Amino acid sequence: MSTVLIGIGQRMLSVRSQLGYPQNKVAAILGIADKSYKNYELEKRELPLSIAVKFCEEFDKNLMWLVYGSSVPDSEQSARLAGETAQAVFDHAQTNKRTFSSAEIQKFSHYIFEQALSKGTSPQSEAKLFFSAIG
Repeated sequence: MSTVLIGIGQRMLSVRSQLGYPQNKVAAILGIADKSYKNYELEKRELPLSIAVKFCEEFDKNLMWLVYGSSVPDSEQSARLAGETAQAVFDHAQTNKRTFSSAEIQKFSHYIFEQALSKGTSPQSEAKLFFSAIG
């Protein structure tokens, strides 16, 4: 199994645990044998794409999250994050009485947005780290 895919079983287990379901119930929902589900969760067998998709559909999970441990934000989350990023850059500029070109603002915002998205942190904390690093 590719090292990139390690963790699928742990994510399946976390979903099942949150719901309080035993393995056999999840297996039944997915229409597979109990032993097959157990092996997927223990990462002894590679999860077929068809089962991964069905798991995500049945338990309302993002396929990117299941496979890679990260997810693509929905449009509402992206819009909120973009707004918070813009506010964080603006606040820094105002607080420090600095003026940036539109190209600089775009570069700064892009970086801060990506960091916040990939780390799951707030744009404000990422902006603080970023601007303290650049001086």
